[in-house]
Amino acid sequence: MTECLEDSGFSLWLKTFCDTFNTLSNDQKNSAIEGIIDTCGPEQLRFLSTKLETLVKRDYLKCLPLELSFHVLKWLDPVSLCKCCLVSKKWNKVILSCDDVWQNACRQLGMEVKEDNVDSERNSTSTTTWKQIYISHVQDMKKLKDEGAVEKKQLYGHTARVFALYYRGNYLATGSDDRSIRLWDLKTGQCKYVLKAHTCADVHFDDDKVITASFDNTVGMWDWETGERLQCFRGHTAAVFSVDYSDELDTVVSGSADSTIRIWKMSSGQCMQTRYGHSDWVVKVILKRSEVDTHTHRKGQYVVLSMDKRNIKIWSPDRECYKCLATLSPDTESTVNLQPRLQFDGHKIVCASETAILLWDFKTLQMTRIFTASPANWLVAHGHFYSLLVDMNFLYIVYTKSEEIVAEFPLPAFRRSLRGSNFTPGETLWLDGLVTRPYGGLLFASSMPDYSVLLLMLKDST
Repeated sequence: MTECLEDSGFSLWLKTFCDTFNTLSNDQKNSAIEGIIDTCGPEQLRFLSTKLETLVKRDYLKCLPLELSFHVLKWLDPVSLCKCCLVSKKWNKVILSCDDVWQNACRQLGMEVKEDNVDSERNSTSTTTWKQIYISHVQDMKKLKDEGAVEKKQLYGHTARVFALYYRGNYLATGSDDRSIRLWDLKTGQCKYVLKAHTCADVHFDDDKVITASFDNTVGMWDWETGERLQCFRGHTAAVFSVDYSDELDTVVSGSADSTIRIWKMSSGQCMQTRYGHSDWVVKVILKRSEVDTHTHRKGQYVVLSMDKRNIKIWSPDRECYKCLATLSPDTESTVNLQPRLQFDGHKIVCASETAILLWDFKTLQMTRIFTASPANWLVAHGHFYSLLVDMNFLYIVYTKSEEIVAEFPLPAFRRSLRGSNFTPGETLWLDGLVTRPYGGLLFASSMPDYSVLLLMLKDST
């Protein structure tokens, strides 16, 4: 039996051994360790296996300064980051606190992560993390691909073709050839108001009033509560196809089949100016603020856009500036027709054409063709993150940047107006990635051949 050293003798031996070991070369150290391992029994080998695991597998997230840990994490994809969160509570805490990593993951999805949003998130008391926002968005998009994500509903009440639809804040206004305007509460599916008016080609409304463009060559303004016509704007010599307004400017703008745009004083009904320049029906007008400085407008100034089948024109609503400021066309020869729907958010102008969706940067007026190979070339709504496209059979949710289809929903046969007035999106904030998901509500609405209105509603669970 081998005689063991006394504690004092062992301590001296161990110190001498370690001092000698430190004087060896790396190769000599390796040989010494190998020799020691050869003499080890099961107890020592078991000890080595547990000791080496903690020595070799260094927890670098625990050891490194937080800034260096964040730098390392930036090189990982979101799936790997989620797996790393399962390693330990420490890893999960560090990865959750790395906002830049998850903000970048959200940007890779296409979400718009602006600096003011980031700052407000940092200063808020919300417990929602950027990781949760990312995961929630991915999960919600997966749910959208489920056939049960959307339910179809129909609104009945009109007795003739519905030509005009306009959505605002869970309410849908519809205008019909039956000379009525209806306001529907989409939460209940009930009709809140029915106004006896005129044939309706376009409709816009707020809490108090509704303004309509009519095939009878007039524009009407009506009180929701009483049904009284507050104003009748007369002057166009052909059907009025589109209307928009601003309470701040006390202004109504209309576009007509007589190829003119008229600017009206809302409170008096007086035509302040008639704008000429189109050679075809004016099928869409928009009155909206510019969100950027351009060579024609300053940020915050109102802009008038008008569209016929070949051109989009930019105007100022000011009476002193009556000339067209710019004309946008699909190509130099103007052989490609524009199609619904014209959209303007103050930063960009978007419109469909026969060959692609066209996007103009409002600051530079430079055009970009997008969705050139898309399954549909009728635009319902365009966003920084998602876009809604429609053809005769399907509604498509498409990633705007990659043009990849996220989800498609079958549609019954419906007649698409060449002006795009008989279909509309619901809430569109989620298309820009400013919220993490399209909450339950209206996704798409369209008039149907049986005079009803089809609703595609997102279920609350999506």
